[in-house]
Amino acid sequence: MLIAVPLVAGNVAGKADCGGDCESFVVYLEGGPSEDGSGQEAVVFDQKEKVFIPHVLPVVQGTTVNITNGDPFLHNVHVYKGKETVLNLALPFQGQVIPQVFEETGAYAVSCDAHAEMSAHIMVLENSRFAVPDADGSYDIANVPAGSYTLVVHDLDKDRAVRSKVTVQ
Repeated sequence: MLIAVPLVAGNVAGKADCGGDCESFVVYLEGGPSEDGSGQEAVVFDQKEKVFIPHVLPVVQGTTVNITNGDPFLHNVHVYKGKETVLNLALPFQGQVIPQVFEETGAYAVSCDAHAEMSAHIMVLENSRFAVPDADGSYDIANVPAGSYTLVVHDLDKDRAVRSKVTVQ
């Protein structure tokens, strides 16, 4: 009788070179099996005090994103993939929540047409092996199955990514 034994999992940790401003960065691993986010708990993408919270929201494709208006005035969520509008929703009421599922992987830019100073990013990924770096660039991606991956440090504001090979044993 064969019993499947999972390979040892490890962490991929380091420090991204963000040039002193890590606000628009996400770090993730390419490679390994894809995941379906439909079974994952929904995540919240809020608008509070004219700021998107969080500024960078990485999610697994298929995860429900609850877009929320935490302010007592009109907001909207205008989502672009490249130059194409993917979503443009008005949220006129405080506490209003609109669930949205992102099925297509990639980087999405987000703005509020009512408040030009508001911007954010949603990064839809194939798996949950990702992290948003701390202010100093530190990141830790936990429970990574053994294997070889491509580590991507992606500056979403500049749409620039640096890739390097990593192996987890």
